[in-house]
Amino acid sequence: MSEIAACTLIQEEPDRKTERYMMMFKDYPDVVTVEHLQKMLGVGRKVAYLLVKENKIRSVRVGRSYKIPKLCVVEYLLDKT
Repeated sequence: MSEIAACTLIQEEPDRKTERYMMMFKDYPDVVTVEHLQKMLGVGRKVAYLLVKENKIRSVRVGRSYKIPKLCVVEYLLDKT
């Protein structure tokens, strides 16, 4: 199973998923970097990398950088509330 498909929001009802997804972080691309993640969550570089490396926010490593589906960032935030 791909990392993106592992995000549980994908498995929700399409209308609810779309509603949540469209409301949060609409100014960011669908796939973000660690730098974007820092700004989105208001955290420092160490915390952002820790969240990704500990798989608390799902991501895909491409070369030396991480690609993070915005959907997984939204899922992380919704699970924390």
